[in-house]
Amino acid sequence: MQDASRLVGFFCDTPMVGSGYFGMLQMGLMTRCRKAHCELLIKAFDLHEANITQQAEALIARTPLLGVILTEPMCDMQDLVKALLAAGLPVVRIAPHTQDGDTFDIYLDNYQAAYDMTSYLIRQGHKRIAFVKGPPDHHDANVRFAAYCKALEDAGLPVIEELCAPGTFEYASGLAAGEQLLSLKPLPSAIFACNDEMAAAVLATAHRLGLRIPEDFSLAGFDDSPLARSVWPSLTTCRQKMELMGYLAADFLIDPPADAASRKRPQQHELVIRDSTAPAGA
Repeated sequence: MQDASRLVGFFCDTPMVGSGYFGMLQMGLMTRCRKAHCELLIKAFDLHEANITQQAEALIARTPLLGVILTEPMCDMQDLVKALLAAGLPVVRIAPHTQDGDTFDIYLDNYQAAYDMTSYLIRQGHKRIAFVKGPPDHHDANVRFAAYCKALEDAGLPVIEELCAPGTFEYASGLAAGEQLLSLKPLPSAIFACNDEMAAAVLATAHRLGLRIPEDFSLAGFDDSPLARSVWPSLTTCRQKMELMGYLAADFLIDPPADAASRKRPQQHELVIRDSTAPAGA
């Protein structure tokens, strides 16, 4: 570990703060930092501003860091990554969608994960499967939607526009999506939300409307955040091991690997089947 600093930088976008995804990452980051007697600096950026790179450069100029960890979409901002590397800082990217041989990367195959969840619902006999999208400028969200569409296509099922509701990953957008999808006649047989927070919001809307899950429709999310285990019924979801990914991200900076092949750490997803899904018509 470098002697210049014992401060690990974690840069993210403002909407992430307060999300279950952020909380799980933070737990892993803090665990590894605590183990190495390092501190964690969290900086949230408003990505609607045009001078993100300049803000980051000003921060690292006044605050010595061991390195910087970036999440999507910041991890794919090439000007930012180049500026951090030019300043001599190691950069860890979580879930990047671009290639960079100079960074440490941790990634999950979001496409395969969402494809597997959609296919699971299809195998359960569901044919009228709705989807709650994520932010349109978020690559992982777009990949998950593309995988949903492909799984339906491969099963010979149509992608129905009215079954695809917009979302932003935030709970409020899940409430709006729930209102939209649960007003349809007939109801969707199943709903797959792009993250657990929106799935939990759909669940809350269903409870308010007197609908039963999974009797009236099945519901699935993505991430396996603590929220997925806290709601009733508990959510079927696609598990990203976010605490582990946070731990490994900090570990990249604290104990960097010597060989180039170890600079990339792929992670496996897992379908977690809980009470919110059941076979169609059950």
